[in-house]
Amino acid sequence: QDAVSGQIVMSANTGNFLLGKGIKAITSRDVQPITYNLNSPDLGRSYLPMGSYIVCYQLYQVSNKGDEPLGDECMRINIDPLSPPLLNSPENESEVQSPYPQFTWMPPTPFDMFNELNYDILVTEVLDGQSPTEAIQHNTPVYTKGNIIQPYESYPSSFSALDTGKTYAWQVVAKNGLSYAVKTEVWSFKVRPPESLFEPVSGTYILLDNDVTDTYSVSGDSLYVKYTSRSPLDTTFIVFMDQQANIIKQVSKEIKPGDNYLHLGIGNEFQPGNFYILTITDAFNRRHNLRFRIN
Repeated sequence: QDAVSGQIVMSANTGNFLLGKGIKAITSRDVQPITYNLNSPDLGRSYLPMGSYIVCYQLYQVSNKGDEPLGDECMRINIDPLSPPLLNSPENESEVQSPYPQFTWMPPTPFDMFNELNYDILVTEVLDGQSPTEAIQHNTPVYTKGNIIQPYESYPSSFSALDTGKTYAWQVVAKNGLSYAVKTEVWSFKVRPPESLFEPVSGTYILLDNDVTDTYSVSGDSLYVKYTSRSPLDTTFIVFMDQQANIIKQVSKEIKPGDNYLHLGIGNEFQPGNFYILTITDAFNRRHNLRFRIN
């Protein structure tokens, strides 16, 4: 039975077996056939779901007078995953580019031991003289969220940006509904000061818009684009298409919240006199486009 709710989730009856004098170890082969009654749909898996259970055994003597109870015994068992959840990024003691980082982790395994897998995340500042574990245990979180279904979470852009130079600790708690919880290790990271990667270089920058309204002429082998992002730091594919919507080229770029000044190379795949469309799709599935012509 479930140790928290007391609900019987599974029962079973064995076949009759013969015992002689002395001590005998009983295996499942000795007591066939076994009839199982599953009272929970979650037990139709390869493993018992995560949680705490009370397991009771009852022994009966079979006689002409009916089944006579001889004894019973109960024990409590805890079902734990073979592997707990593991933090992935930001890596431990690393520096991140954005003050709005994305957190990722690996789920506990085996996955089918869980029927209501969800996560809580906790992020807090590490003060002077503290270890990351002490910070998680004692400090007020700068960000916390529960009931996360997927093994990732972005620090919201609606929150205050994390400070550069400070150390932050983070931890994830995996839960199976409300009856079980296991914590990851505690990792720490810092936010790196802004780099020149996102600052403008020489050239005239064209602002990316939601609609294609104008056509810009491009000369030389470079395209300078200004793109304003309202999403957390992310790696985004910039897609180039021709007028028939055929993909000509894809470029992976790291995009930070705020203004991004992108310097994009124009190679031999672009032909003079032809028109092309550049597209960036943001985290809210909105498309930002630029129509240009090669001189």
